[in-house]
Amino acid sequence: MTETVDSFIEPDVTETAVPQDASDGVLPTSNRGTLDESIFETFKRDVLGINARLKQVVYPHFFLRGRDISHYQNDTNISCDLWAPLAFIILYSVSVSRSNARTLFSGLFFSLWAALLVMAVHLRLVKPHEKSSLISYVSMAGYCLFPIVINSLVGQLILPSIFRIGHHTGWSIRTLLILRLLLLAASVTWSMNSIRIVAKCQSCVEIFPLALCFFSIGWLSVIL
Repeated sequence: MTETVDSFIEPDVTETAVPQDASDGVLPTSNRGTLDESIFETFKRDVLGINARLKQVVYPHFFLRGRDISHYQNDTNISCDLWAPLAFIILYSVSVSRSNARTLFSGLFFSLWAALLVMAVHLRLVKPHEKSSLISYVSMAGYCLFPIVINSLVGQLILPSIFRIGHHTGWSIRTLLILRLLLLAASVTWSMNSIRIVAKCQSCVEIFPLALCFFSIGWLSVIL
């Protein structure tokens, strides 16, 4: 019984075999786990991992043309990653609800997860022959939410701070609204184009529900 239980326990330290002809001064090396690393190293590794996945999913697809990314869905480390969608949803909810009631944050947090789930279910239904799981589509849609999160941060924090320096005239308010609408159009197009290329969506039936979800999420940052 003891041997059966121990067989399922993976040691945190894995020692490598020492060559027989090694000198006495050579010590055995070991590959340490992540339990003894510092918080900074863990945070740095996670941020670099998210940035690497954004380079695959979002960064190259700002324009209407982009190369096909087929290895995204085949990589289980990427397809099951929900840390980046969680961070993006929290940033979006905080930026939009910063000056409103706390209930708005919880409502946005729940609504964004629901929107990602709706997009994932839609992709799973229109692509029944794909091997990707529902969680992989949730992760994919969450990464494609990145441009809309940037739009919310710029539209809710940076632009109002710039226009607050001047006088609150009718011209400045109209200019702020126009800039927000332009940023909305750019971010929704970027997000939509990213998920269209990565998920290999071609027909209008596949693209339109995704575009509607991204537009609805981005529109909240303009009206709230």
